[in-house]
Amino acid sequence: MDKDLEMIECAAGKCIFCELNSNRINPVFARGNYIDFMICGMVPGPDENKAGIPFIGRAGKLLDTILDDVQLLNKVYITNIVKCALKPGIPLKQEWIDGCILFLLAQIGILKPKVIVTLGADATNGMLGNPLDTKIGDLRGKPHDYMGTHIVPTYHPSYLLRGGGVKHKQYDKVKEDFELAKLIWENKQ
Repeated sequence: MDKDLEMIECAAGKCIFCELNSNRINPVFARGNYIDFMICGMVPGPDENKAGIPFIGRAGKLLDTILDDVQLLNKVYITNIVKCALKPGIPLKQEWIDGCILFLLAQIGILKPKVIVTLGADATNGMLGNPLDTKIGDLRGKPHDYMGTHIVPTYHPSYLLRGGGVKHKQYDKVKEDFELAKLIWENKQ
C-alpha cells in the first residue's frame, strides 16, 4: 500500500471530528486495487464496521455482481464518503460528510482516479456539493465534473436490494452507468 494512503487510513481510523467515531469498531477505509477507477459509497454498515472493510455485506455482494457483469471485478478501488459506521435507517448528516470529506479528498489526490462512480444520492450529493435531498434519479446517467475527474452517479446497491436485487427495475440502468464509467476510464488510459 502507498505510504501516504497508509497515513490517511491511520488518521481516519483515529478521527474524532464527529460523534460517529463512538460507533466505530474497526476503521473502514477502502478495499480493492489502487488504480484510477474509484467507487464511492455513502457510509459503512454494521458488517463493514465489524470487519473494517467496505462493501462486504449484502450490498457489497450485489456490487460485486454488478462489477462482474460489466467486467470490472477486481479492477476498482472502493471507499465511502463517510468512514465511520452508521446504523441502518439513520439519514446522513452534512456535518458527518464535512468531517470526513478531507480523507476522501486525500484518497482522490493520491490515487488520481480518472472516474469515480458514486453510489446513491448521499455520496453523489456530498461529493458534488448538492443539497442532500437532491434525487439520484435526476443525476444518474451522465457524467459530472469534480475537480477534473468524471463522476458517474448511480443508484446504491442497497436500493436495488430493497426492490429485488438483480431483478430490480433499475438494475440495468446501474449496469449502464457502470458501462459509461468504464468507457470514460478506458478512453482516458
